[in-house]
Amino acid sequence: MLSSDIDDWRITFVDTGLSANIGQRLKAVEKFLQDEDVFLANYSDGLSDVNLAELTETFLRSNRVACLVSVKPAASFHLITVDGDSLVKSIEHIANSGARINGGFFVFRREVFQYIKDGEELVEEPFRRLISEGQLLSYAHKKFWACMDTFKELQILADLYGRGKAPWAIWNDKH
Repeated sequence: MLSSDIDDWRITFVDTGLSANIGQRLKAVEKFLQDEDVFLANYSDGLSDVNLAELTETFLRSNRVACLVSVKPAASFHLITVDGDSLVKSIEHIANSGARINGGFFVFRREVFQYIKDGEELVEEPFRRLISEGQLLSYAHKKFWACMDTFKELQILADLYGRGKAPWAIWNDKH
């Protein structure tokens, strides 16, 4: 990435507090985005090789207010369905279910702030408002994505990086 088009990027780090939820954190940076029509955001606990240029172009063509990167869940769980009597009707590995989850990478138009009220968690009320208006786009990323929520996940990702097999390290030719 050091030889790519990041010369015009502006990155601002903002201390939003330890107890703020994602919606509150996003609202806290609104004042820094006054001159931006479109901006990127992420949860910062995930790693991915998502193509940001392609993601942004897809979003811009959509004319929507918000876009999230959706990914297949990286879990070894099985989903079950039950009937009204609590009898299991089916069981299926989550990877085969077609389920997708919020990957924590976003593209927003400034209008997203109109959907977030004080104290609201981003993916609850604001995203439901966006969904009801047809304004939330999903960008289905099919390559590498991993979250780093646990120590075990940290170890796995550190091992991948140490072995030179880190798909997210696009700035480093050996990874």
